[in-house]
Amino acid sequence: MNRKFLLLLSLFIVAIGITGIFSNNGDDKNSPIGNLVEFNKEKEVSIVLAQSTRTLSSGSILAKGDYALKKIIVPESSELVKSDVSKIENINHHLLRSNVLAESYITHEMLVSPESNEFSRLILKKGEVIYKLEIKQQEEYLLNTLSIDDLLSFQLRALETDQRKGTKNGISINTNEMNDRKKQSYSLTEIIPDMRIIRVNKYSTSELSEINNNNQKTKDGLAGYIEVVISTDELDLIHIAEKAGDIFLIPSVKPRDQKYKSKNLHDILPKLHTIRELRG
Repeated sequence: MNRKFLLLLSLFIVAIGITGIFSNNGDDKNSPIGNLVEFNKEKEVSIVLAQSTRTLSSGSILAKGDYALKKIIVPESSELVKSDVSKIENINHHLLRSNVLAESYITHEMLVSPESNEFSRLILKKGEVIYKLEIKQQEEYLLNTLSIDDLLSFQLRALETDQRKGTKNGISINTNEMNDRKKQSYSLTEIIPDMRIIRVNKYSTSELSEINNNNQKTKDGLAGYIEVVISTDELDLIHIAEKAGDIFLIPSVKPRDQKYKSKNLHDILPKLHTIRELRG
């Protein structure tokens, strides 16, 4: 009798234990500990980081070689989220507000858009101004090939004086007012070597229609404009040169292999000079 009772009691205890185990497993999902694990599984976000490849100084304009982009996934609370630049479509040509050490992250707060007024203000040093160069349709290639931080050379083509009459070699006559073609000697002179470009704007079709209709008096239609940084002294040179001959804007390469020298037709085509002398 005692053995049967003990056996039944043992089976009863085992059954209670098994029932408890299964019930605890079901309760764990709704327990405070289970909820805590689910709560701590933080949302993740995708960000884009721009890491500098070298030390950059304040006022620099970013180029492709100045940084490397990488896309990563991090928790929403990560400190790296503050360095995310994914909201900016392209950080090229943006200006830096502060210095950046090599291999440091470039943050959104450090960047100034080239389209903003702040960009124009920060780019200028003492004694500098922003000058707007209107680009005609025959010079449209400049708008298609140049970009921010490129360099532009301001050159003047004019007629030289006749040395045989005792005058000094120099620019003296506007090319548009000369009818005698026999003794003309054109000179191409660089007035400003390296004008730094800060904005390139090509007019849309609607803008072109409105602008060219308003400027029917001008011989050539406009295609857009380029804004450059020059000194106040260079501004004076531009005002003088504009009345002295024909202006040419030439893309400039830096650094230059050699110092620029003024060119004239006789330097380029010396045989032509000899033929003209023989003809009298």
